[in-house]
Amino acid sequence: MKKNFVKALAAAVAAVVSIGCLAGCNPNNNDSGNAPNGKVKMIDVALSSESYGVAVNKNDATLLASVNQVLETNATEIATMIADYIAAGEEATDYVEGVVTYEDSMANNDAYIVMATDAPFAPWEYKVGENWGGIDIEIGYMIAEALDKTLAVKQTAFDTICMAVDNGDADLGLAGLTITPARQNTVNFSIPYYTDAYQVIVVNENDTTFDDCTTAAQIEAKLTAMAQNTKVGSQTGTTGAKFITGDANDPDGFGFSGYANLTLKPYDTHADAVRDMVNGQVSFCIVDNAVAAQIVAQINAAA
Repeated sequence: MKKNFVKALAAAVAAVVSIGCLAGCNPNNNDSGNAPNGKVKMIDVALSSESYGVAVNKNDATLLASVNQVLETNATEIATMIADYIAAGEEATDYVEGVVTYEDSMANNDAYIVMATDAPFAPWEYKVGENWGGIDIEIGYMIAEALDKTLAVKQTAFDTICMAVDNGDADLGLAGLTITPARQNTVNFSIPYYTDAYQVIVVNENDTTFDDCTTAAQIEAKLTAMAQNTKVGSQTGTTGAKFITGDANDPDGFGFSGYANLTLKPYDTHADAVRDMVNGQVSFCIVDNAVAAQIVAQINAAA
């Protein structure tokens, strides 16, 4: 398939992070005792190992087979596209022409395939004005094109995407969705289209807490030793949020034991969490690695 990128003049990642506040607010010391200086860094040590897949309704085996065929046929192109988006960082401002925003009139209309997602989550999905871009949008477009349909993107809270697919409110769920046994109780997943996903810690640039860590075990030891009620930010419903709270009783869980001494402060987006960290409201954040790289580059360029 020929790529259908259209270069946009607006910066898509500006929708991901509100730069003005990040660069201009007067932050207080956070729980770690380190005064933020307006810049952040990513501790590139994997806290989890994840694969992303496309969520499809359990009763739609035909669509699942079609999705898997698209992913298999375009595997090389998809891998290259993902690498290009991640490498582009904050320069990833392309959008996909021909993709529309879902409207109620499109429900049960065979001309459309409805994709539930949660933006902004660059480089996976974001908006450029009224247009949609990102890795998952590209994949959704490939699927829609193969089925001779128009891709209609439906904005949905992250932790309700699988529910939307299960209820028939969307045909597909693409939003950097980790394939887990718990989620497979609700939806079927395609074959993985990305296997290098993992969670990382994002801290203020002058926070040295994790600088000597090279393994997840070393980071976990640091987390366990932190003061009671140390505040941590992450997006609601994501792997990062569950990593902190634990999810033994969560039907959509990952099997994390969690940290009794840490207090999760949930956010609508990872960018909101990092913004609050720079402003001194939380000590650090747990973020998807590719998204963390985008946010770090954006914030540090503006500081």
